[in-house]
Amino acid sequence: MGLTPELENICKALDTEKVVALLAPSFPVDFKFPEIILQLRQLGIDKVVELTYAAKLINMEYEKILKENPDKQYICANCPTIVTMIQAKYPELKDKLINVASPMVVMHRYIKKEYEPGYKTLFIGPCVAKKMEAKLYGIDYAITFQELQAIFDYNKENNIPHKQHFEIDVTEAGDWDFDKVYNDYTKIYPLGGGVAETMHLKGIATKDQLLAVDGPANVDEGFHKFKENSNIRFLDILMCNGGCVGGPGIVSKDAIEARVQRVKDYKEYCKKDKIGAKLGKFEYSEGLDITRTSEAIPA
Repeated sequence: MGLTPELENICKALDTEKVVALLAPSFPVDFKFPEIILQLRQLGIDKVVELTYAAKLINMEYEKILKENPDKQYICANCPTIVTMIQAKYPELKDKLINVASPMVVMHRYIKKEYEPGYKTLFIGPCVAKKMEAKLYGIDYAITFQELQAIFDYNKENNIPHKQHFEIDVTEAGDWDFDKVYNDYTKIYPLGGGVAETMHLKGIATKDQLLAVDGPANVDEGFHKFKENSNIRFLDILMCNGGCVGGPGIVSKDAIEARVQRVKDYKEYCKKDKIGAKLGKFEYSEGLDITRTSEAIPA
């Protein structure tokens, strides 16, 4: 079976363009680390980044907003399906959506601001709706994990050689690892309640002022609880079961619990990973726009 025209165009772009892959933090569900990094480089991708730096910036902004507005309620806007649902079904909650973009969008903007001109961004994740969000925010390309696997399978079945327009040394640790900016506990961002769990809210909000909801069977009830209880200051809500690990673009058919555990195991594995003193500095983000648009995500 051949590739879709969209995937064919992306593969062609990898021959001629400098591309940075933005790999969603749910990747351990479907791909082994660090093998996935080398696999992406062998497709012709120049750089591979995690979204942890963007997630950390977002958390810092959430904390600031909650601290400065103690009487207001907010809804996390990371999930495009949730944003679309609010716009269509709960318009009275639109002004509760926090004015902060998603990690995908923030990392895309960081790449465009800090990297040399000419780099294209390719988001790779578990979410079909993210592809629509990517169009809205000008992200160059966006595919699901299933589509990435389809590219791997197609290349293997057709004996397509690895791209060699830049040097890959399988003995070099750097080719097996992310192009790092920041290493953080926000690696559990894609899990249900992961945003609320990773925020530092001591003296800002108590646990009973945070509500975490995931799964299509639970979101309506979550919205109703949020509307009825003014004590809830932050609604951390994701449409898919278990969070992004239950996304429709995931390859794995394993139980949600097993998928969640893979993300947690990856986080534990990375605890030993020390970032250099010059990395992870927040002055890199000076002047970076992390706000979200009020425009509706295209269908």
